[in-house]
Amino acid sequence: MQTSKKIIGGLFVLIMLTISAQASEGYKNLFVTITTDNLKQAGMGVAVANAFQDAGVNTTVLVGADATHLVLKKGQQQKFGPTGKSIRDMLISLSKNGGTVMLCGMCANFEKITADDVAEGTKIVTPSDVAGALLAPSTQSLSF
Repeated sequence: MQTSKKIIGGLFVLIMLTISAQASEGYKNLFVTITTDNLKQAGMGVAVANAFQDAGVNTTVLVGADATHLVLKKGQQQKFGPTGKSIRDMLISLSKNGGTVMLCGMCANFEKITADDVAEGTKIVTPSDVAGALLAPSTQSLSF
C-alpha cells in the first residue's frame, strides 16, 4: 500500500514538473475527460487538471459515463491519497480557481441527475458545449 502511494506521489510530482514546462510553451487550454469512478484513475485526472489550472492553463473537465456520481453534491466519497481531498472537492476547487467542470448532459439524463443534484460549479452540458471546449484553439486533451 505504501509503495503504491509513493509511486502515485512520484508520478504526481513528475506530472507537475512537466505541466509547468508545457504551460510555458503555449498550451492555452486543457480538456480532461473523466469516465471512470476508479479512485486512482479519476483522482489522477482531476489532480492533473487542477495542476494545469494552477499553472495558468484554462482547464475544462468533462465528467461522464461511470464517473457521473463523482459530481453529485450528496454522498460519501473516498479521499484521493496524494491530495487528501475527495474528487468532488477537487472539482469544486477547480471551478473556484477559474476552471470549468462539465457533466455530460446525456449521462445526466440517463441517470436522472438534475442541476439541483450536482456540486457547486458543475454545469450539465450538451454535446455542442463539449465540442466548443474541445475544439478551442491550442487545446490539449487527456482522458482518464
